[in-house]
Amino acid sequence: MKKKTLILSALLMMSTLTLVVIGTTRQRSKRMPITAESIEARKESQDVRPLRDKAREARTFAELKYPTKGQASTDVAGLAGRSSDVVIGTPVDNLSRLSADGRSITLDYKVKVEYVYKGTIKRGTTITVSLPGGKLMFDDGSTAEVQTPWFKKMLNGQTYALFLKADEAGNFSTVGEAQGLFGIPTTGDDQAVSIHTGIKGDAMLKYNNMDVRTFLKEVRRATGK
Repeated sequence: MKKKTLILSALLMMSTLTLVVIGTTRQRSKRMPITAESIEARKESQDVRPLRDKAREARTFAELKYPTKGQASTDVAGLAGRSSDVVIGTPVDNLSRLSADGRSITLDYKVKVEYVYKGTIKRGTTITVSLPGGKLMFDDGSTAEVQTPWFKKMLNGQTYALFLKADEAGNFSTVGEAQGLFGIPTTGDDQAVSIHTGIKGDAMLKYNNMDVRTFLKEVRRATGK
């Protein structure tokens, strides 16, 4: 009987400890929900050093950049309404660039403009389009990379529809980040548009593999071209 009482007491104590742990975990979850934003915030709060310093320490440093929230459009018309310029263009070169504060990297493309749907860019000119992410090697041989697996980058020599916004220096970035970039086929063998967002549930998924003629009709309608 004494042995049974001891076993029962031990079980009750374990149950009480389990409930305490569960309660504590739930309280922490309420204080700090596990989301992309909270992970990024905690990472930034822990280490806000420039990428050069992180690379010097690790020699080969890489970190993820999450998409910016609150910039999503639901269709091409929404993208066009938020764009200063909408063009068809072909990148001819690209270069990774460190931001002024040294904490992020952009991939800057030289894009030859083939056609203009909206804006003041002249057809045939070359513009700079900056996308988030890229990789750099510093003078000491160390490297830093900012990865954006949710954003498929452009390839030189391929053609794209770009929904753009200009900065004060006259350079451009895509509206809605990955949302504002679409691959445009230029051969008779392939007539399907490709999206560049890898975000689950993104509204732009409906345009993936759409016939290019149908897609460009929507762009013309959205821009009044």
